[in-house]
Amino acid sequence: MIVTQEEVTSRFFRIGAGGAVAGAIHILTLLLGWYIETDGGVILTLTGYDFIESFLFSIIGGLMAGFSLLTAYFVKRLGAIKAVIGGLTTIGGLLALSSPVYVYVFKILEVNLRGYPDLGFFAAIFTGIIELGIGALILLTPLKKEIVYPVEAATATVYPPPPVEPSASFPPTGRRAATATVAHIDIAEDVEEGVCTICYYPLTSENAVKCSACGALFHRDCIDAWVNLNHFCPSCRAAIYG
Repeated sequence: MIVTQEEVTSRFFRIGAGGAVAGAIHILTLLLGWYIETDGGVILTLTGYDFIESFLFSIIGGLMAGFSLLTAYFVKRLGAIKAVIGGLTTIGGLLALSSPVYVYVFKILEVNLRGYPDLGFFAAIFTGIIELGIGALILLTPLKKEIVYPVEAATATVYPPPPVEPSASFPPTGRRAATATVAHIDIAEDVEEGVCTICYYPLTSENAVKCSACGALFHRDCIDAWVNLNHFCPSCRAAIYG
């Protein structure tokens, strides 16, 4: 299955947006009643913002999922996007979930208040669990099972690689070692026009690289995928290292 990097990134952002919505709803639960106090025959409703701890935990935890999307927008690498959205959303979910639990254990039970939890208490727990679960889902999503190519490579016609000589898969020895061509991949600067030698789709200055031996142009993701399978330039057959 071929999945483009843009599709995987978009998937992370869509899932992360669900965590941001759960975090926003969690903040709104501060306005609801968290506990009904019945001491002394007087019924008193305690809201989430009546406790400074729950207020801070819920506000910070609820906002972290949205902050993760904003931070990930400036990140380029797919693994870093996954770590930022998943990590911050998970931390936000833990803070959001700890808010009602902390208040109930250390504020309600500790002073032996008589009463029972109200709707806002259960809503805060539920939204905290949702945010935590979304963050964990993103972190646990594997990347190594997906082949990530640029959009151009994903829609291009796939051509079989050129035949490789039997001796090409072995390191050159003797006199051949002294004359073997070794190349590396450099950034292709000031590329105005050109097509990728592998996928034959247009190049841009942001994603263009070239072979140092022959100057053939490639997309960065195309040549990375090629080198993982065959350590030779598809144009000049020079051995590519680094």
